[in-house]
Amino acid sequence: MQCRETDTTEDEQQKKFKWVTNLTIRANNAVTIATQGGRDRWKIENEGFNDQKKGGYELEHAYSTDTTTSKIFYYMLQIAHCMTQLITKDSLIEKLITTPFGSLKNFAFRLLEAWRNQRISQKDVDDFLSKRFQIRFDSS
Repeated sequence: MQCRETDTTEDEQQKKFKWVTNLTIRANNAVTIATQGGRDRWKIENEGFNDQKKGGYELEHAYSTDTTTSKIFYYMLQIAHCMTQLITKDSLIEKLITTPFGSLKNFAFRLLEAWRNQRISQKDVDDFLSKRFQIRFDSS
């Protein structure tokens, strides 16, 4: 799908956007697919990528020339970014983290130390995953 847009605020400049989709595009659904699909997806991906580049994750740093090592680093970075989003977007952040730990930074430090020093058995993981739980985001 391709979208050409004329920006009336900047000297009538034309912008071009392209998306790949498996949806059937017709005249009656093209605008909806572009505005509620392509643009939102681009925004999510672009904001996440920018956060990983400039938000302290050091995405651009060349840690290795080995492709496997680079992939492992990026997967770990993705996990860290995902966990940060889950922690910071949660509506209970004030009650569960800031109050007992003083700040998000202190919580992150304590979490890192727990991962460094506490071994988790497969039984512990299985027990945790066998219970139902929900993660809710604050939409306000």
